[in-house]
Amino acid sequence: MRSSFAATVIAAAALAVVSAPALAQNTLAQRVSRSPDGVVHVQFDPRPGTCGDGKDVIGYRKALFAESFQSIGEWNAPNCRPGPMRVALSVANGKITKVKSYVGGSWARTSERVTDLGAVPSSEAAAYFFALIPQLEGFGGRGDKSRILLPAVLADDPSALSRVISLARDEARLEETRRQAIQWIGLLGDARVVPVLVTFARGGGAGPAGEDIDDDEGRPGKRGLATAAMAALSTVENGAGVPALIDLARNGTSGTRGAAVFWLGQTGDTRAFAALHGVIENAREDERIRAHAIFSLSQGDRPPEFAYLRSVYPRFTSDRLKESVFQAMGQDQSTGSSWLIDRARDNGEPLKLRKTALFWAGQSKNTPTKDLVAVYRAAAEPSLREHAIFVLSQRDDEAALNELMRIAREDSDRQMRSRALFWLGQKDDPRVTKLIGDRVLR
Repeated sequence: MRSSFAATVIAAAALAVVSAPALAQNTLAQRVSRSPDGVVHVQFDPRPGTCGDGKDVIGYRKALFAESFQSIGEWNAPNCRPGPMRVALSVANGKITKVKSYVGGSWARTSERVTDLGAVPSSEAAAYFFALIPQLEGFGGRGDKSRILLPAVLADDPSALSRVISLARDEARLEETRRQAIQWIGLLGDARVVPVLVTFARGGGAGPAGEDIDDDEGRPGKRGLATAAMAALSTVENGAGVPALIDLARNGTSGTRGAAVFWLGQTGDTRAFAALHGVIENAREDERIRAHAIFSLSQGDRPPEFAYLRSVYPRFTSDRLKESVFQAMGQDQSTGSSWLIDRARDNGEPLKLRKTALFWAGQSKNTPTKDLVAVYRAAAEPSLREHAIFVLSQRDDEAALNELMRIAREDSDRQMRSRALFWLGQKDDPRVTKLIGDRVLR
């Protein structure tokens, strides 16, 4: 038997579909259609918790949108303040060609003719902008596509959730539009939307975040929606989506499990971290998924568990898992660099792993260049010394350049001098040009 909530949502979603043609005839639609070419200004009340900087930034709960990006998770934008929702619609020959949304601030100056429709009821605005989505979804670049739902979903209207569920299910819409709709199901809903999101998550596999995992059960057009659903589960208020994510991480296809462990790490929930520990320590689990879980623990909104990763490292027999820990430790701004340098200098480690540790140490801005230089000078293995030269070449500081020039001039190993010269040749520095010129003229 369907729950009363599910029945209400389905009925409201059906109503939204049936009444879509009527929405085009609402008062706001008529006023916009009668407006001359130029820009039409509309203002309405946003849902509580919405903020903006009056320009490009708009925030709501765990979502932050700017001109060229969107971020889902914890964010900090001091200039994001409450204010009215303002939408500027570009009109040409009676058609909407562009929609720009703002929260707070004042209208931007424009040389175009402006028609100001003033404040309108939020419910009327929501209905109009939801009806406008099929026309808008083909416009603009990726950044614009992530914003086309904003005036519809952020209008202070209780029907938004049922409408956005209907939109996510509408196979006539572009996949990117449906992905955005699924994201908003998580942002707008509570525990009652979890079954809806799980249905999407199990709808045909999911491409994992980061490294691809082959999944023969994945069907075209389904992976993106499934991954979006798991991302949405991580944002449902009060951690209501975490148990579902844990279940997906344990019982889904390989692709589903890989994506689920990533989004578990984004929740900052203690239950999620305990589940990730279980995945990492499960020797029967696919190594690729265990590696995803390690990566996930180094990300997210709560302090990453670097101490835990260091503690399990000696228990791993897999190079892949150890290398995943190295990558994670590159994010540790306190002791990660020194730990990686220790692994690079440890003669008890396989040479391949020592090189990987040195690489991630070099990628961290917290690693002093002198520590990398020390590894080069102490290394006995030619391949490790050559790798250290490469790692130094990836840094832009003066100390790294000086060491490369020293090696090129003075190192007793001709091969190392040659490698240092090769990487110096990639630098745009007059001292390097002179050094190479002097050697050519010899």
